[in-house]
Amino acid sequence: MEISALEEQVRFLVGLGARPTGSAQHRALVEDVAARLSDLGLKVHRDEHSFTRWEVGAGRARLSVGGTDVRVSSAYPYSGTTGPAGVSGQLTLLDGLVKRWSRARGGIAVVEVPHRAVPYDLLIGEWDGGAGGRPPVANPVVTATLFGPALEAARKAGVLAVVAVWRGLSPGNAEGQYLPFTFPYRDLPALWVAGKEGERVLEAARRGDNAHLTLDADLTPNTTTETLWAVSEGETDEESLLAVTHSDGVNAIEENGHIGLLELARDAVERPHRRRMVFVLTSGHLRIPAVTSHGQATTAWLEAHPELWEGGPGRSRAVAGLVIEHLGAREFADDPRTGVYGPTGALEPELLYATTSQLRDLVLAEWTGSEPEPTHVCAPGPLVHFGEGEPLYEHRIPAVCLVTPPQYLLAESSHDASLTDLPSLQRQVESFVRLQRRLDALPSFAPVPRPSRLAKARASLRAARLALTPVQ
Repeated sequence: MEISALEEQVRFLVGLGARPTGSAQHRALVEDVAARLSDLGLKVHRDEHSFTRWEVGAGRARLSVGGTDVRVSSAYPYSGTTGPAGVSGQLTLLDGLVKRWSRARGGIAVVEVPHRAVPYDLLIGEWDGGAGGRPPVANPVVTATLFGPALEAARKAGVLAVVAVWRGLSPGNAEGQYLPFTFPYRDLPALWVAGKEGERVLEAARRGDNAHLTLDADLTPNTTTETLWAVSEGETDEESLLAVTHSDGVNAIEENGHIGLLELARDAVERPHRRRMVFVLTSGHLRIPAVTSHGQATTAWLEAHPELWEGGPGRSRAVAGLVIEHLGAREFADDPRTGVYGPTGALEPELLYATTSQLRDLVLAEWTGSEPEPTHVCAPGPLVHFGEGEPLYEHRIPAVCLVTPPQYLLAESSHDASLTDLPSLQRQVESFVRLQRRLDALPSFAPVPRPSRLAKARASLRAARLALTPVQ
């Protein structure tokens, strides 16, 4: 694929801006991909999902303390809504590991959320059995999900609203973070603040000052969103290869995986192939509870179409899959000397999974890495497989998954084309095309190993201890 064509698609994403599930911008991207698949001669199928959409526009998330405005980093998505009038109440700081939400009944609770590092091997597995001295993972997606406020408990205790103060995350990094994004609607408005603004809120909460919080979010029932899928038939329909990404995202990295999906579809159409190839553009990644009760959003597609992957009489058996997310990501970070958030000049280290050792060896042979760094292939961790490759892993479909997680992955404020390194995007897409060809040629596939109960229990215990460890 030519760099100019990649650049055109990146510009299109930047122009659309944030594309949360069911938004007009999201629908525009879905329709663009549908048209491109149709242009390749493929029949495009659609699975519709309906849900109540939460949306907050610019300037509709506000906080004032003692009559003075506080800069809000972002709204907690699908937390709740105050309407245009907002809510007023006394600020109450809830510290300690176990929050007594009842102390803030009838008022606005303030909690600190540490942006803390999580041990690498607790999240990410290694095929050689060790983490290899890799540094711990400090990513807003992880810390907001693990250590963010328990809004359901706060609502049941009668709290009017919650202000979550990032600790250890710069204001630039915190700006626009659409986090966390995996929980159901909580019916309790919540906002994030950071830096000096966060310190102001904490001091005011210690004094018991009054505040006014507005989260004037719209709730739109019966919003629809569509997962697209298309099939390129091979010489046999007894076996299939799956290629998966998702369409909803908030910037030009999250999600741009459709660029790779379209190239895989193009290659399948242009060359004969033995196995049936199925291309899935999942919707609902940013609103998982709307499409499935467990697992990532692709779970819904697997449950709806067992004839394309489950095997058995008259059905295809998925022998392998490719999952493409977050292509060509440049690295941004908080400068350890100045605390200023910005580009480091490097590429974001790839998080590249292979769910069997056989596929790990295949990736090492076919993947073009970021020189001079060698290609590093991870295994699923004992507790989690990040991204839309998780449903394939849970259904024991061998897969290779790219799910690189830059700091800005869920930042709506990051709409700049400078996030994307076009040569990196190109080499990753070309690597996926080579992998698809090799997967089609492989005669057989090793089974996906399951983590032992002991390994999962040990990891769960470590995670619990981490959650209960005070921040120093």
